[in-house]
Amino acid sequence: MKRRTVLAAGFFACMTARAEDTGRQRRNLAIAISKELRDPASANYTLFESESSIAGELKAEIYKQLAEGKTREEILAFFTARYGEQIRYDPALTGGTALLWAAPWVLFAAAGAAAFWRFKRRRQTNE
Repeated sequence: MKRRTVLAAGFFACMTARAEDTGRQRRNLAIAISKELRDPASANYTLFESESSIAGELKAEIYKQLAEGKTREEILAFFTARYGEQIRYDPALTGGTALLWAAPWVLFAAAGAAAFWRFKRRRQTNE
């Protein structure tokens, strides 16, 4: 009898520790996901940073989907499909986003080349 009690207590302790680890892992994953998504109500905050009501609802949705067993990629795909690519802080590289990243560098290089050619031309006319 005593041995069964000790075994049952040990089993219960292991199961409780495992449940706590799962809850902690779920919480950490939910926080990581909420740091990758933008708050639709305030464009400069992540869901993790924001305290708006919509951010609270979206955080709850993240927890709900994690409890259902969905993966990080599935949750991000859900939010992207629902709110569009602009909800992600790190959007996928497409033609449009590549153009946005490359445009400042191209304009800077073009301005530098134009200044160089103008300086060179002015120098040739002075000689």
